[in-house]
Amino acid sequence: MKRSIFITQPLEASALHKLTALMEVDMHPDAAKTIDRESLIQGVRGKDCLFCRLGDPIDAEVIRANPKLKLIATMATGAGGIDVAAATACGIPVIGRDVSKARGLSSIGEETADLTWALLMAVARRIVEGDRLARSGIFPGPHSMYLLGSQVYGKRIGIIGMGKIGRAMARRAQGFGMAICYHSTRRHPDMEETFQAVYLSLEELLQTADFVSLHPPYSKATHHLIGDRELSLMKSTAFLINTSRGPIVDEAALVRALQARRIAGAALDVFEGEPHPVLPKELTDMPNCVLTPHIGSAVAEKREIMANEIVDEIIAFFRGDKPSNPFNPEVPGSGR
Repeated sequence: MKRSIFITQPLEASALHKLTALMEVDMHPDAAKTIDRESLIQGVRGKDCLFCRLGDPIDAEVIRANPKLKLIATMATGAGGIDVAAATACGIPVIGRDVSKARGLSSIGEETADLTWALLMAVARRIVEGDRLARSGIFPGPHSMYLLGSQVYGKRIGIIGMGKIGRAMARRAQGFGMAICYHSTRRHPDMEETFQAVYLSLEELLQTADFVSLHPPYSKATHHLIGDRELSLMKSTAFLINTSRGPIVDEAALVRALQARRIAGAALDVFEGEPHPVLPKELTDMPNCVLTPHIGSAVAEKREIMANEIVDEIIAFFRGDKPSNPFNPEVPGSGR
């Protein structure tokens, strides 16, 4: 008898083909939004495996909805919204993509940096506004002052968080002749030498940067790292870009700063309240705020690799192999 699996969102075709050859697959069909709670609980019941995506809230109630559950797998490299303690208490292994592999072909650092740079350019040069004008038949002319944006080349970028995405942003900024400053939990002499990057305190960075790009990991320490005080330190001509995690920015404070024109604009790919955020109307109505729905890793080639990596892990688990990246290794379980 085949094992059964519930997948919380449509899966890339090549990875799905592998699963359907070996397992009974039930998949939530809507890729437009994160699965709702009722569908998640109904879907997991009676299955051997739950395959979730980053952002799916897999809490104790979801886990306990199926006493037969033998494995929880996520396409992420971290446990994210999974209650690992609850899974451990139920004797259910939780696995993700192998971190060592994620540093190579399946790392999403470059893809997220690409999107961050696109958002930076879009908000600075008012691309979204220009697109809407062109579609409505309005052409002010090449010398008009109607849609003046901000120069990017030669400006100063402040990178908060100098991990792989922050480093990828520094490489892009160098290509635009930008002065690079950064703030991180520790100094990075190699970045300072290679990119002439200047380490600054958070306050100094906010006061001097023309573009502030957020890339710190989310934790209690970085919750609302950017709030009223921090936004008040920024230049009135500066832009804030966030592709890290929504709660790093106090959304209400950002709305106030944009309304008061304390900063020139913002570009956001992540939001408070995910996976089901409710964006303030004040934010969605602002023309100087570019918004995308958390698509940092949404690149077809990379998602294909990511999906196949975790599907291979799922298949190996039920074959009896030891998982490469268990989040609760203390739970015994060969998949047999």
